[in-house]
Amino acid sequence: MSRICASLSRVATNLLHRCREKRVVVLLGAGASVEYKAPSTAGLTQAIERVVTADKWTQHTGADAAFATIKNGLQGYLSEPPHFEQIYHCAHELLSMAPPTRGAADEFRPLLYPFLANNTGISKDALRALVDKMAEAIYAEVSAACANNPLSLGPLTNFISTLRANYITRIYTTNYDDFLLQAAPDLYTGFNESPSAGPKRFELDKFNSSRDRHTALYLHGSVHMGFGVPGPDSDIGELLWLDDRKEALKHSSFAGSGVRQMDGTEFSRTAVITGLDKLSRLQQRPLSHFYSALADDLMRADVIFVIGSGLADLHFNTWLKEARSRRPRPPIIFVDWWEHGFWSTSAGGGRKEIEMFHALDIHIASSHDATDLGNGWIIANDGSAAIWEKGFQAFLNAPGPLKHILGKLGH
Repeated sequence: MSRICASLSRVATNLLHRCREKRVVVLLGAGASVEYKAPSTAGLTQAIERVVTADKWTQHTGADAAFATIKNGLQGYLSEPPHFEQIYHCAHELLSMAPPTRGAADEFRPLLYPFLANNTGISKDALRALVDKMAEAIYAEVSAACANNPLSLGPLTNFISTLRANYITRIYTTNYDDFLLQAAPDLYTGFNESPSAGPKRFELDKFNSSRDRHTALYLHGSVHMGFGVPGPDSDIGELLWLDDRKEALKHSSFAGSGVRQMDGTEFSRTAVITGLDKLSRLQQRPLSHFYSALADDLMRADVIFVIGSGLADLHFNTWLKEARSRRPRPPIIFVDWWEHGFWSTSAGGGRKEIEMFHALDIHIASSHDATDLGNGWIIANDGSAAIWEKGFQAFLNAPGPLKHILGKLGH
C-alpha cells in the first residue's frame, strides 16, 4: 500500500509540474532604454552639471562648487571620467562626515565620524542641496525623455505579448522611464490600475496575492513615483504612484529628514534611487516588496532574460547567481550590444563579461563552449544560456529566431 501511495504521489507531482504555468523573469537595465533616447550615463552627468551650475539655489548654497570639487577630485583619482552616480555617492557619503547634532542620541551619531575627517571644505548645506538637486535633475531629465521617444514601441509590445502568451511574465526594471508601460499599459505595477488624478498608495495585500500576474516592477523607483502629504492614506516619506508624469514631477522631491541607518548615518529620500549604495535604499516601501518578489521570482523562473544590463548592481547579481545555481539551471538569455561582437570583447574580460561568467554562470567564452549562429545569436553548447549581441532594438525587430533559441534551451 505504501508503495502504491508513493507511486500515486509521484504521478500527481509530475502532472502538477506539467500543468503548472511556466514563468519568465525579465530584468531590464539601462541598455534597454537608451535606444528610446532615455539619457545615457554620460548624458545624465552632463545634464546634471548644467542644472547644478545654473540653479540659483545651488549657487547660493555652494552646491555648484561642491559638484566641481567632487568631480575634479574623482578625475584625478579614477582612470575613467567620473559619472553622476559616483559624484552623487561621494556627496551623499560626505554628509555623514558632518558633526552630529549636539546632544544627539548614539543611534544618530555616525560611527566613523571620530576616525575620518572631511577635508574638502564643503559645508553640510552645500552637500544637502547638491544631492537634492541631482536627484531632481535625474527625475526631470528622464521624465522629459519619456515624452520624446522617436521609435515605435510596437516591437516591444509584441515581445511582451509573446512572453505573456507562453509564460507568467514578471518584468523588473532598474530604469526610471515608463517606456515599458507605454508598450504594455495593463502590466501590474503594485498600484491600483484604475486611472486616478491623485496619488495612489502601494497595494500591500493585493500585491502579495498577485504573484502570478503579469507585472512591471520598478526596482529603483520611477518617474511616476512621488511623495504625498502625510495623512490617513499615506505615511510621511512614503512613495506613491501618480499616473500623470507632469504631476508626479511636482511631487518628486522630499523636504523632510532622511531614513536612519544602523551605523548612525541616514540616506536621503528620493523618488528615484541613484548612487552606489542602492541596497539600503531598497529597504523602503514599496521597493522592499519589489526586491523580495524579485528574489522569489528568480528562484521559481523557468527562463530568465537579462536585457541591457551592465551588471553593475551587485545586489541583483547575487540573486541572479542564486537562481543559476539551481539544478536544473534555468536557462538565461542575455541581450545587449557589443560593437565588435561578443567574442571579440569577452577576450579582454571587461567588468560586465566577468560578471556574466562568475555571477550568471554563462560559459560562452569561445567556440569550445558555444556556437555562433551567425545571425547575432550565440548559444551555449550545454543548452543553458544564449547571448544576443546586436542590441535591444535589433533583438525586438528580429523576433523570428527567438522561438528557435528557446527551443534549443528546452522551451
